[in-house]
This record gives sequence, C-alpha cells and structure tokens, in this order.
Amino acid sequence: MSSCNPCRGGQLFFISRGAPPPLADASRARRASRLRPLAWPQALPTGFFIAALAVFAFFVLDAAPARAQSVSRVSFDSAIAVDEFGGENVNNRPQIIIDIAAAVRVSNNWQIYVRPWFRLPRPATPTAPAVPWDKQLYQAGLRYERSGPISTRVDVGYIVSPVGLGMLDTRPNLNPTIAPHLGYLVPMPVFDPTVPLQRPVANTYPLGTVLMLSSDHWDARAAIVNSAPTRPYVIGARVKPRQTPVVELGGGITPTIGLRFGASMAHGKYATQKEMTRPIADGRMMTLVSAEGEYAFRYTKINGEIVRTSFETLAQAAVAYEYFVQGIQTLTPRWFVAARNERSFAPPLANGIVVGSRTSLSLFETTAGYRVTPDITLRTSYFARKPYNARTWDNQVGVSVVWARRWW
Repeated sequence: MSSCNPCRGGQLFFISRGAPPPLADASRARRASRLRPLAWPQALPTGFFIAALAVFAFFVLDAAPARAQSVSRVSFDSAIAVDEFGGENVNNRPQIIIDIAAAVRVSNNWQIYVRPWFRLPRPATPTAPAVPWDKQLYQAGLRYERSGPISTRVDVGYIVSPVGLGMLDTRPNLNPTIAPHLGYLVPMPVFDPTVPLQRPVANTYPLGTVLMLSSDHWDARAAIVNSAPTRPYVIGARVKPRQTPVVELGGGITPTIGLRFGASMAHGKYATQKEMTRPIADGRMMTLVSAEGEYAFRYTKINGEIVRTSFETLAQAAVAYEYFVQGIQTLTPRWFVAARNERSFAPPLANGIVVGSRTSLSLFETTAGYRVTPDITLRTSYFARKPYNARTWDNQVGVSVVWARRWW
C-alpha cells in the first residue's frame, strides 16, 4: 500500500489514491497515501453524535475568518453518482450515491474530518420493490501527520482496516468502472452453520487506530481495530459485528516511480462467542494475508490484489480466496477506457457429516468514459456476473453520470 504523504501545498486530502483521473498522465502521478474512510458508531447515543457534529461545526466556523489568509484551513468536496443497469436478472431502478467529505486543519499537524455517505440502493432482484436510503458516516476521526525523510501519519477513530486494495475505489469519481467491488459486498454462502456470514475481504470501517510510515521507496503500517476485515462494520448499517480486537499489518516497496508491490495481513476473531449458534469459549479466529501491485506508465494504470483468508471451524480450516485485476487507459484528454476482472472463491459447506463443493462469484466489466467537464464524467459499461451457486452468467449494460467537485 502506498506511502503516506502528508498534505503538501496547503491542501487537505481525504482519499488520495485510486484510479488516476482520466485527464491525468498516470506515469507522472505522485504516489499518494492509502487513506481510508472512517465512520461514527451507531451505538453512540444521539446526544453524543450531535455534540460531535457541534464540535466539528465550531472548528469550521472558527476557521472561516482564516480563509482570507490560508484556504487550506477548511476543505470540502462532494461526489454525486447516478447509475442504471439493464439486461438479465437486474432491477431497472437507478442507484444514487452522495459522498461528502469535509475537514478542518486545527494546527500544522492536526486535522479533524468527517465523511457522510448516502445511497438509494438498487433493489436486489428485478421484481423487488424500492428500498429506503442508506445513511452512513464513512469518515469521522482525528489525524496527525508530519512530513520528512520518513513521513508519519496516525489516524484515530472509526477507520477502514488497512487491507483491501478495492477500498480505494469506493468513491464514484475514483472508481474506474461503474459497478463497485462486489466481492467486498456480497456475502459468501454458508460454510459453517454456527457463525455469521463472511466475505473473503469486506467493505468495513471499524473503530481503531493506524500508524503509517513511508519514504520514497517503502511504506509500512500497523493497526488495531475492533472487528475482522471479513465482516462489514459500517455505522448506520442495520447489522454490524460485535467488537473484538484484530491486529492488521502491511507494507510495500516502490522500486521506481509508478511501480509498487505490497502485502497485508490481519489476525483476530471473526465470530465472538455470543454470535455463534453453538457458542465456544474463545469464538472463531481468522487469518487474512494479501498481496497487491500497481503499475502506472504513460497514460495507463494497472493494479490488482489476491487475498487468502483462513477461517477456523470445528473441523479443518475453511479457506476463501478473492482476487481482482483492473486497468484504466487515457485515450484523449476527455476519453478513457477501463476494465476489471474480479472473482471470489467460497469455502465448501462442512456440517460434520458431508463436505460440499466450493462455489465462486465471478465478475467482469469493461467501461468507456467521457469527461464532459472537469467536474462531470459519463460512463457506459458492459457488465457480466455469475453469482455464487449460479450456472449461467448475467449480461448487463450500464450507464452512469458522476459529478465531483471540490468546493473549497
């Protein structure tokens, strides 16, 4: 995972790595840090939540007079996306995503930030009725950063566990395609009837702290979080896992500009005693290891990862895999093309008597994009998917419009 470059040039950055903008020469893009979304706890009392927002508003108002002297004190940007898919086994209702980020620099090295996220989901099946809005808070935390020969960054709050390269594509304007990484979102079929559903790696935002160090040619990070990276911990979600400590480590090397190799690991409980239908004293443990790579040259960027997750069960360990590879090519200042191949492999069901067969989720998308203005991007995609336990592929065509703007 990339080095953590503290804010330079009097600007604040929220998510500074992902697909390069279609107008950019990827080979010239400076390596950016693996900043992760954060979230507020839904278990907190409403009064605490309101008080926290009031504190943030105080800093915003207090910083407003300073804008005449330095525009870097406050930062605010937004991304709004609308997409619709048609074809086999898909609901034709549009999906809407509103992603907002705001930060206040309280001193040279400290900042606080929040990132509310709203989504009107597409119903899961073609005949399903409309569903209500999701209302979540992806970022809310305190950050310390210091530049130097070895740059340092510390985040405390509700952070994303630093594993999963696909997490950097969650913002619509950073995603090279239209569809998200469904391998992070779709739960695997049951492989152990006594534990909650799992993913090989999940779109998750746990409570914790992460330390990141980096130089021009290497980066390293260590984190302690409150849930496993195989289950989504998202504040505002209807269901979230019980808290349990999990250790996450990672790092990478950058032998030359544009090329990076990295690895991550996580170890801890993926199911606590109270979450199991047949409780055991210590719950169930998991170990995740992953490798990732990125290569940017001329007007092209290619990146991908492979993840192996071992889940402790009553019998032998259940092993799941996930991988993706994706690329984006800038053709002209306005046109670009992108593609992604993604697959997740679920462990077979083992109930102590019969062992089932391994199933997989397969996804492929190819996208063409057009930058109408610096703020507005149109995309169209061919999307094929083969869900877990399915025998045939679903073929679909999608369109999207993304409006992303930095207000100040």
